[in-house]
Amino acid sequence: MSDKFISGIHNYCDRWCERCTFTSHCRVYEKTSNLTPEQEDINNKAFWENLTENFKNTLELIQKEAIKHGIDLSKPLSIEEVRAYKIKEEEFEIETDKNPIFILCKKYQAITMPFLNESEGMVDKARELLDHLHLGIHSEKDVVYTLADIGDCFRIIEWYLFFFEVKLKRAFRFKIEGEEWEVENGYPKDSNGSAKIAIVAIEKSMAAWACLYNLLPTCQDKAIQVLSYLEQLKRKALQEFPEAMHFKRPGLDN
Repeated sequence: MSDKFISGIHNYCDRWCERCTFTSHCRVYEKTSNLTPEQEDINNKAFWENLTENFKNTLELIQKEAIKHGIDLSKPLSIEEVRAYKIKEEEFEIETDKNPIFILCKKYQAITMPFLNESEGMVDKARELLDHLHLGIHSEKDVVYTLADIGDCFRIIEWYLFFFEVKLKRAFRFKIEGEEWEVENGYPKDSNGSAKIAIVAIEKSMAAWACLYNLLPTCQDKAIQVLSYLEQLKRKALQEFPEAMHFKRPGLDN
């Protein structure tokens, strides 16, 4: 493997490649950013050839990990094992659905989705800024920067809307299933890494909402409510994963 790539850097990032300064060190980015138009066209042979190659590489990685953990992938699962797996998945969903952390995630999403779909507050602010521009209260530069800041806040909130719920579920899954192998072999716990990037995403969302509170007076009541949910969510996540913020993400926290 080339020395320019940082092993595992993609495992604990926020998947926002266009804003990442480490793309030149990420093998996943290299594989996905240089696709030809043919490879991005689902009706083109090149698309399926590229997909097949990716599946092949993924299978090889899975086989290596299985061998490392003493798992025999050549042995098919029995009916009982399949049934047990389905029951386990159902229990996990029931357990997370009633967990206060994921209840907060759902409440946050229920408030935020309509807000993102309604641009009334942003339109009102744009009109206000244009009026101020005509009256000479603000310069054209001020108006452009303010609108850019508002737009950026919307993009941040939208990007992380479902992200931290997914990452926190991953963290819970590994915590519930146990990470004895990682501990015994000196590896950091995936649960802490997944929880950390979730908490980072929560913090970035909070910063975006705080910015909107100052820039869009019409959304201040909603922002206060949302910030309350996010603060509770962050606190509960830290309580559940107290070592999360000590996790060193490859490349990102070095």
